[in-house]
Amino acid sequence: MALRDLYIALVYASFFVVGPTTPFVFSLGYLWVDTFYPQYVSPALAEIPTSMVMGMAAIGSYIVLDRRSPPHLSFHTVLSLIFAGWVTLTCTWAEVPDLAWGKWDWAFKVIIFATFLTLVLRSRVQIEAFLQVFLFAACVHIMTLGIKTMISGSAYGRQLAAFGGGAGLTESSYLAAASIAFIPIILFLRKHSILIPKSRLRDVGYLGLIVIAIFCAIGTYARTALVGFAVVGVFLWLQSKRKILFAIFVAVAAMGVLATTSDSWDARIETSTDDQEGSALGRILVWKWTLGYVMDNPLGGGFNSYMIDRIEFPSVNGEAGGVIYGKAFHNIFIEVLGEHGFPGLAMFVTLLMLSLWYMWNVMQRTRNKPYLLWVHDLAGALLTSLLTIMACGCFIGIGFQALVWYLISLPVCLHAYLYRVEQLESGVGKVPWADRVARPPPMPAGARMAR
Repeated sequence: MALRDLYIALVYASFFVVGPTTPFVFSLGYLWVDTFYPQYVSPALAEIPTSMVMGMAAIGSYIVLDRRSPPHLSFHTVLSLIFAGWVTLTCTWAEVPDLAWGKWDWAFKVIIFATFLTLVLRSRVQIEAFLQVFLFAACVHIMTLGIKTMISGSAYGRQLAAFGGGAGLTESSYLAAASIAFIPIILFLRKHSILIPKSRLRDVGYLGLIVIAIFCAIGTYARTALVGFAVVGVFLWLQSKRKILFAIFVAVAAMGVLATTSDSWDARIETSTDDQEGSALGRILVWKWTLGYVMDNPLGGGFNSYMIDRIEFPSVNGEAGGVIYGKAFHNIFIEVLGEHGFPGLAMFVTLLMLSLWYMWNVMQRTRNKPYLLWVHDLAGALLTSLLTIMACGCFIGIGFQALVWYLISLPVCLHAYLYRVEQLESGVGKVPWADRVARPPPMPAGARMAR
């Protein structure tokens, strides 16, 4: 235990060693802390406000050391800041003020940091480094459950992750959605990573992560995983150049996974089709309650406003129905609507649609540019991951989880990067400092920027 604590403390300290020379590393440090949760693993960091210290270092180092070649301020970034202000304002009339400010404390930081990333991530190296750190930090949760599921199976309601808590990636449904959403990103890194040299070991490692991620999603026993698998499968098939071979491979893999699942997992999934099953029916009833609530309160009820709901279940087979108080929204759009009203939902959906459009637009503009193949493929990966999270989010309340907002903000970074490439190609742009140090000089102008 002492060696583990020492190792984690050294990793945390390493960001402060490298950060002064490479300021964006502090942003990677905040990402690592906010995803890995080292304070819950290592008692040595339990008494330190790890995320606050790293966040202050990230913002401070950017302002003081890293403002060369700043990106243009986009409408997406401005709207994100307005949304952050709006969710703060709704707390002033919240139905449950104490709980509302409690959720605001972490949700506001998620939005602000994700928006901050649109200023920090400007080069290929920076964008990939963010994806790599995010993936490997999340792997402490994904691999723990995934490997245990592969070896001994899992069961709904059991705690098999690295540690409990029920928040963030330790919550089963969110972990299932995140595991599946990472698959397109892992495929991109396997093909295009420049930080990890290309080798057979790298290929095997990334493919192994995909297998573990699949078993992790299965091991959560979350029915959300079915939705995620369907969306990822369809969009990867659409992007595949060998669609028939891809379809055969997926079908064989699916049959193999189904053959290894336990009867309890099959029974859990089968309840998804039962209209009278309490969980599914409860979701529908709370969505209905929320729609009625916002008709009377169009500006929303603040964070955690679901705590005041009263859900009545109808009688079934002559048995009296029950009543549940404070049932969660279980839908990202209903969550934002109930908490922040029609203005909040309008801004949230606009941000999602803008991010999707950015990625579609980037894919179209890089279609026939081989030296920008990595940009094209990353746009497709982010598009698929965001659509997967949106689909899974229709059944779980993850509107303010970090992965959602990172997938909203990363398209802005990639879109701005492509804009700088095109400016350089046209001869009117300047090479950003962060890209100039990352590129070898012999390459042609356009290819140099892409590097």
